Amino acid sequence: MTQQGNGRGPRRAARPGDAITAMATACALALALSLAACKPRAPARIAVPSAPAGAEGTLYRIDSDASQLRFYLHADGALARVGHSHVISARAIDGKVWLQSPPERSACELRLPVAAFVVDDPQERAAAGGGFAEPLTAADRDGTRAHMLGGRQLDAARFPAITLRCLRLAKAPGGETIDVEVMLRDHATRLSVPLHWDLHDDTLRASGELTFRQSELGLEPYSLLLGALRVADPVLARFELVARRVETRPGG
Repeated sequence: MTQQGNGRGPRRAARPGDAITAMATACALALALSLAACKPRAPARIAVPSAPAGAEGTLYRIDSDASQLRFYLHADGALARVGHSHVISARAIDGKVWLQSPPERSACELRLPVAAFVVDDPQERAAAGGGFAEPLTAADRDGTRAHMLGGRQLDAARFPAITLRCLRLAKAPGGETIDVEVMLRDHATRLSVPLHWDLHDDTLRASGELTFRQSELGLEPYSLLLGALRVADPVLARFELVARRVETRPGG
């Protein structure tokens, strides 16, 4: 049986094999994006070199069990519907804060071991909701993580950690803004991060969120089929940091 198509002559009716071929193509594209969507050089956003020289003040150490940093990456492009969005969690945050008076003189340094990043934890995806709530298989998660840590991305073998150093804390409408120096792989840049913080007894808490672009960090978002399937350049980062006082130094 044939159908007429816009005056261009008979058109072959769709066969079951056509649907199978189309589904296979879509699955292949989805797998390609799931393995690369975490182009996480992007998660590099919060990072930097070693300790501030001559840091003074009251010393607080990051409580890694109570702190977390999350990155949210979206599929983009005309074929985004066949790709996956991803949640990357950093749960093994190591670092120190030297709190001074006034706070603008304070300093900090953080270290994020990239091998400890968690990719698409089911509970994190469910909590994020929306397009993130779609469940992914263990194989999908493992493949994405392996790609993320590989030599073309975070290159965990050569660069085991992303680091950050606080440069300047300044007042801003509704809170504060802190300038941080970021070191991802061998690339350094400076970013401005809005945050809210409070001090209660021996506990310092800081939280906030920001959207940054991979291209800001000198990264090229993953792209396939001339951009029809790609990772969106903007990445949303949310953080909750908890630090406990361990020492007070003169000048704090």
